[in-house]
Amino acid sequence: MSALTRRLRAIGDRLAGDPYERALARGARERRDRVVFFWNRGLGDIALGLTPMFARAGERIPGVSIEVVTRADLEEPFRLTDARTVHVVPGLARGDRTSAVEACARLPADPRAGALAIDAPDATRWLASARRPSPPRLRWNPAYDALSDPLVDAGDPRPWIAVHASTETARHYDYVKDWPADAWLALFRETARRHDVRFVLLGQGRDPPLAAPNVIDLRGRTGFLAMLALVRKRCAALVAPDGGVLNAVYFLDAAFPITVVSLWSDPRQGLLKARARSPNPGLVHVPLVGERDDVRRIAPGDVLAALDIALAPGGARE
Repeated sequence: MSALTRRLRAIGDRLAGDPYERALARGARERRDRVVFFWNRGLGDIALGLTPMFARAGERIPGVSIEVVTRADLEEPFRLTDARTVHVVPGLARGDRTSAVEACARLPADPRAGALAIDAPDATRWLASARRPSPPRLRWNPAYDALSDPLVDAGDPRPWIAVHASTETARHYDYVKDWPADAWLALFRETARRHDVRFVLLGQGRDPPLAAPNVIDLRGRTGFLAMLALVRKRCAALVAPDGGVLNAVYFLDAAFPITVVSLWSDPRQGLLKARARSPNPGLVHVPLVGERDDVRRIAPGDVLAALDIALAPGGARE
């Protein structure tokens, strides 16, 4: 789509109301008491895109129930949103060219029946035309903190630094999003010379292999909520590329001290594009953009410099 086409479409949305606004107006007229979203895209857009859309639905249709049809690995993230019911489609995987109708056919009953169905949410377009979109946020239930208990080594006094080494979605983009393995290993080595810390690898995919004496690999060994609980209760910092884990920690609506070092190829994407603030008053964000918009050009020493501040007495907050 050309830049001119996007501009013309944006002007049309502002004048006539974007498709989502028109759908919500129709739902209000028809007195729909449920709005059902079909979502088979990324984790990162749940906080950044869908939570403001859910809030908008609640404003336009007071008392409406938000429901989501999605894949299994997104069930836990949606627990932190306004979605009252999450329908998990058996066998659905990201990247499947499955329509909302086809996905709902795998469920015992179609939740879209009698509801306002939002089958293809376009958060980027629809939020662009909103005058005052609600700020992105994931609401944390303190009861989830206990999920980190089996993962925390209470006898280890060292600070822990969370690492999301791979977005695990690189194939969906036409540019490099992940920092290379040799850069991560260099960071682990250089940090060990200055600080007695432990890096903890988070996520689901086990690649790339990143074995080092000061690293514990929990990839594939935690659920989403347990992972966030571990970051919230145990970690002094998070280092992550632009992706779902970064957005989840950044938009977590809970107060806890954390320094987030984000790694970017394209600063015109994600939370940098949105210029969205974290709801966490204790979060310090240090975004690093690779030279010539290439995340691979970020030096391990630059990441370590950000961690030096986080690991200093009192941390970045002081």
